[in-house]
Amino acid sequence: MYVTVRTTSDVEVKDMKAVLLAGGEGSRLRPISAEVPKPMVRLLDKPVMEYAVELLKKHGFTDIITTLQTLPHKITDYFGDGAAWGVHMRHFIETTPLGTAGGVKACREQLGDEPVLIISGDAVTDFNLRECYEFHVRQNAEATLILHRQEELLDYGLVMAGPDGRVLRFIEKPSWGQVFTNTVNTGIYILNPSVLDDIPDKTFYDFAKDVFPAMLAQKRRLFAYVEENYWCDMGNTQAYLNCCCDALEGKIALSTPLQTEAPGDAQVTQPVYLGREAQLGKGCRIGPYTVLGAGSCVGEGAVVECSVVDGAQIEASARIEGAFVGRGSLVREGACLREGAVVGENVVIGEHAELTGGARVWPNKEIDAGIRVEGSVTSGAARKMASFDGHGTLSGQLKVELTPEFCMRLGSVAASFVRGGEVGLSVQGGEAARMAALAIETGLCAAGGNLLRTDASFTAEASYAARHYKLPLSIFVEQDGERFSLRFVDETGLPIEREVERKLEALTARGESALAGVRDIGKSRTLLGLSELHTQAAARPPVWAQDFKVEPWSGRVTGGDEAGQALRAAMTRAGCTLRGGLETPLFSADGDGQRLSAVDEEGQTLSHERVLACLLWLEARAGVKIAALPYSEPAAFDELAQTLHMTLLRVGRDGPAARTLYASQRFLWDAAFSAARLTYGLKAFGMKLSELHAALPAFHLVTAEIGLAGDRGEVMRALAATQQNAELVEGLRARVGRGWVHVAPLPGRRALRILAEGASEEIASEICDFFLSAAKKIDRQSPSNVI
Repeated sequence: MYVTVRTTSDVEVKDMKAVLLAGGEGSRLRPISAEVPKPMVRLLDKPVMEYAVELLKKHGFTDIITTLQTLPHKITDYFGDGAAWGVHMRHFIETTPLGTAGGVKACREQLGDEPVLIISGDAVTDFNLRECYEFHVRQNAEATLILHRQEELLDYGLVMAGPDGRVLRFIEKPSWGQVFTNTVNTGIYILNPSVLDDIPDKTFYDFAKDVFPAMLAQKRRLFAYVEENYWCDMGNTQAYLNCCCDALEGKIALSTPLQTEAPGDAQVTQPVYLGREAQLGKGCRIGPYTVLGAGSCVGEGAVVECSVVDGAQIEASARIEGAFVGRGSLVREGACLREGAVVGENVVIGEHAELTGGARVWPNKEIDAGIRVEGSVTSGAARKMASFDGHGTLSGQLKVELTPEFCMRLGSVAASFVRGGEVGLSVQGGEAARMAALAIETGLCAAGGNLLRTDASFTAEASYAARHYKLPLSIFVEQDGERFSLRFVDETGLPIEREVERKLEALTARGESALAGVRDIGKSRTLLGLSELHTQAAARPPVWAQDFKVEPWSGRVTGGDEAGQALRAAMTRAGCTLRGGLETPLFSADGDGQRLSAVDEEGQTLSHERVLACLLWLEARAGVKIAALPYSEPAAFDELAQTLHMTLLRVGRDGPAARTLYASQRFLWDAAFSAARLTYGLKAFGMKLSELHAALPAFHLVTAEIGLAGDRGEVMRALAATQQNAELVEGLRARVGRGWVHVAPLPGRRALRILAEGASEEIASEICDFFLSAAKKIDRQSPSNVI
């Protein structure tokens, strides 16, 4: 439902129309946006939305309709009817959330019968909107999406388009394996009335998720236009600070208010912005890359560099280094704000207090003198917040990315995420890992969550507990020297899906979880003996093997860690006699207890992939008609499944059914289950492992990694263009001559991983070398190549 706020007389303005989406709450930008709607956050003393209005006016879009939701009066009071900017503005307040498309549809009667421009009020850009509009008209498009090339891509929706601009594919907030282009959806569109007419009335509807995918499926005239000028989505505090630096550096020309002249007794290093009536004390040091908003005051000897002070007072000898200080705040003498710290409006920071990087102080709070507010920087360097790798794992160093404070916030978020269910928690490693696990437990219980603590000692055991006890979320804390990993699995025992990763990241970044009352503090209980439960389950015979008699069978196991011990226990329970001798097969598990490899009776090494092939062969021989594997496993399995008359689903490609089936076939991803299954299968069919190995078609794998100087998306897009029949799911997979290739970006690194397959090692090596050379050549020629 909408309420119309009329702030202008009924004057007909015949000009191009625009809808300015200004309902954003800006939760990820808090506390900068805690007191105002996101479009009203100030950038160089003007609301971000004001720059958007000026850009629309510059390119002839003077009939502007705004859609509002959060604190709408802050916008209507400021802009009124738009006359002061030479435009005609009407405001629609959204009382029931309708999404980007639903909100525009509510304004349909005001938009007429000509194409309309849709633009966000919280992005900063100097796109040539008239050229975009003219492209739309020339192409006779129904809808045109304005795209921009980006380097960091995981937080954006990607759009792939053909040479003529026709949209080919959407990739919504991808993992690195899905990065096939570097052109992102900016949220700026040009739409014909026919598109608006198809949007349902009074329904929550989104352009990126609903309207455009439907148009693509219907093969309507959906185009994209790549704009090379500046664009920044101020999605979080770091993006905001980066945008300020870009403006100071001249990467975008903004019409800023008049600045103040710096006094001669202050040391100012350009580039800086000194707002109206900004005051600088004797001997203070300002800049470089510093914004002092109107009315800011910096005391004698204070230092402000690479920071934004938005109308605040900085007393003598204070230091502001790479931080943000909101309007009306006071930083007292000798206090220090480190890189990444953010202070909201009307905050008092006491004398000689210290805010470490990443610390955030909400509006109207007071920090006592001498207090050290812990954040995410422990050695003076900006901490990179830990992010998921697309496979359910957070990794980093305890004192950098995975701080105790971060782990506590993560625990609090986990409590709100499972909504009353238990969270599993296991830990492996030294005292630092134990401390990280305690921090998670503290945050979890303090937020009212319940904990099931287990004695799982490796990843496969922890994942078994999650499935056995139907835990909606489980966390396994693992330490290897200075590095830590937090592995998250859901009730299936598989790593959480990408959508869940994004939700956990967003909630943890905000740090807004509420503490429970004294009576509602969460409970914790401990489960011991998980190893026994795990190996018992692993050794349970499959349905097709339950009727035959268990007879002695010999094998060997290498490895003395917990995963190796689980392998021994499961095989023994399955009827395998463990003894030495080269005539018996040798099995080993990786440290996670998830991947099984072997050496057969004739000394042939079976990689994890060859073991999987053996398991599929046994399942097919037993009459099983369908199986599932991750998309990242070799394409050779698809060909093997065809020869076995078996349907093979791929997790990540074939929908929820593939994931559900894969979760139920634990013998394909738990080494103890794999070894027991092999034991039963080889005994059931009276075979040696070497005989089974010999019955399989040959395939060889060669892998390589290549570091890139330029953009991963550009290289992936160019490689995809050379392969007409490529499958684009988690990376690029294509048939190449007598083999296959799978190319995927590596998470968190500017690099690609190449997996080549062939009937011989020579064929696989040739394919790998070819794509290595092609990727290097594309990277060298990339316009975004950065040395």
